[in-house]
Amino acid sequence: MKNVMLVCNAGMSTGILAKKIEKASQGLLSVKAYGEAEYEEYANNYDLILLGPQIRHLKPEIESKVSIPVDYIAPQHYGIMNGEAVFQDIKKILNIKEEE
Repeated sequence: MKNVMLVCNAGMSTGILAKKIEKASQGLLSVKAYGEAEYEEYANNYDLILLGPQIRHLKPEIESKVSIPVDYIAPQHYGIMNGEAVFQDIKKILNIKEEE
């Protein structure tokens, strides 16, 4: 199982999306949401950090603070809380095969 951290301003809207991504992954992912003020405390426990579109400008700063991949959630997926589409993006980033 891979661990994915979602980060946005406060972690509330991404909390909803996190649940949808977990459901879409059918047990392949554990996904938790955090606010930008708290992510550093937990980053070492994750395989990937995905940023909400509203803070994607922080990607270079966050990348400099962690040693795991950092990317951002596509705005079109975030806006409609499309957990399946974000899961497909995560699979590409982490090179996850369905049978894992």
